[in-house]
Amino acid sequence: MANETRWIIELDIEEVQEERCTRAVARLRRDGTSLEGTGTAHRHPRDLDLARVGDDLAAARALVELASLLQTDAGQVLEKFGAAPPAPSAGPELGE
Repeated sequence: MANETRWIIELDIEEVQEERCTRAVARLRRDGTSLEGTGTAHRHPRDLDLARVGDDLAAARALVELASLLQTDAGQVLEKFGAAPPAPSAGPELGE
């Protein structure tokens, strides 16, 4: 019999026009705890005004940080039980 768990991640995105910046926060609430990843995207003055690109980049960066926090959390739980921490992810780096 398979066990199924559902997590819901809230992703808030805010564009700050005067700073030419988009900020995103990804939140995961589970088991009475919460993890939160953040990400930003900055638009150069010569870049096209395409809000979706900033949204996508900021959201992706927030989710990457959230994924890293989840991996760290899993490692801490494993260490409590004397097991080796998980190997680092070889996922893509999303620079700013």
